[in-house]
Amino acid sequence: MLQGGLFSLADYLSLHVLLCLIPAFFIAGAMIVFVPKELIVKYMGKDSRRIVAYPVAAISGLLLAVCSCTVLPLFAGIKKKGAGLGPAMTFLFSAPAVNILALTYTGTLIGMDIAIARAILALAFAIIIGLIMEFIFRDKKKEMIVDLETDEDDDTNTQTEIQERNKLNLNTLARVAIIISILIVGILIAFFNRTNLQALGVNNPPLIQTIIWGVGLSLLIASFFFVKNTKINLFSGLIYLLFTGTSQISYFSVTDPSNSVLPGSFEYFKSEAFRIDLANMGIKAVLSIIVGIAIVVYVVKRFDKEDSKEWMREIWFFIKKIVPYLIIGVFVAGMLKELIPPEFIQNLVGNNSVVANLIGVTFGVVAYFPTLMEVPIAQMFLDLGMARGVLLAYLLADPELSIQSILVTRKFIGDKKNYVYLLLVIVFTVLAGLLFGLIVSNEPITFF
Repeated sequence: MLQGGLFSLADYLSLHVLLCLIPAFFIAGAMIVFVPKELIVKYMGKDSRRIVAYPVAAISGLLLAVCSCTVLPLFAGIKKKGAGLGPAMTFLFSAPAVNILALTYTGTLIGMDIAIARAILALAFAIIIGLIMEFIFRDKKKEMIVDLETDEDDDTNTQTEIQERNKLNLNTLARVAIIISILIVGILIAFFNRTNLQALGVNNPPLIQTIIWGVGLSLLIASFFFVKNTKINLFSGLIYLLFTGTSQISYFSVTDPSNSVLPGSFEYFKSEAFRIDLANMGIKAVLSIIVGIAIVVYVVKRFDKEDSKEWMREIWFFIKKIVPYLIIGVFVAGMLKELIPPEFIQNLVGNNSVVANLIGVTFGVVAYFPTLMEVPIAQMFLDLGMARGVLLAYLLADPELSIQSILVTRKFIGDKKNYVYLLLVIVFTVLAGLLFGLIVSNEPITFF
């Protein structure tokens, strides 16, 4: 049992953290320092238009890099500052789920299909739940009519301003094109693995992967010179660094794929697969360091020293608050994997049924984990036979709901609203698991 925990921890530390989570920590720290919270809260107020308030509330968790331990006081503060019920509930649901650290870790450890589904469904469900809450508990129809009239006046008064903003010159378009191109190249480098490229008829995948990476680096350096917004350049560089760290570049491959062994096992650390993985990780480390050096040079030349120091303090805050729990979580998950019989998990949550998804969601509510710790636990369940749809339902429910959060939110919105919110989260997370299992995993939906 102890051996299983140590092997899982060694696998985690050697292959996952350095190139994936470290860039995410830098992004999270930059979001705290360089993204003004007051501006976000402003657009979630009762007088804000829904078309603005709900998208801002849904993505603000990503922009603010809030985790499950900080969302509750932020939610309380947003409510006290006058945010509408719908946008506030949207923020409460989406903020922990679209945390850049959580999404990065999920994609790296479990799979990009789960990470992408987690992000898209969390954003969509957050807005839908917020709208439902606002519809059910709306108070005064007259206020809604006044708001609509005010919005029409505002639209008329700002028409000239909008027309001016739409007059984009060629330089602005070129700068936007550079930023979008960096993101597109980053996505390509993150998702084009050897298998996908070979399926497209590419004979030398590492060469193509390196060319794509080089194009992205060239675009990034070009943006440092042509894009005038230093914060946008910083985030573009950090996101590209994150893509490089999570990339599927593999210069070396196992000579006999049929003889592969399970990562995290004793046999794995003695096998050729482990040596190949380390070699590929070394290549990605070199590529990441090159991108990192370009970002450091840009920060030193363009950013104020005090802002940089504050950024480093926020990064250290995230690291010391999260990393110890991650290590504990990985170690505990490795031990539990040795103790829990796979047949037990397969029989309980191994199919795409309503009951299995309810069990996964219930476990996420009762067994509360610190931020990111739910991911190694989820990987353990996946290795033991949990259906991927049930896994998604658990990952959606765990950050949003816990006994602690239920008790805290009832103090600010009351018992009735709290119960409705709890029911909506359970229904939507179970629905997400069922649909993911049906569409992605091709598993029929059953009741038991």
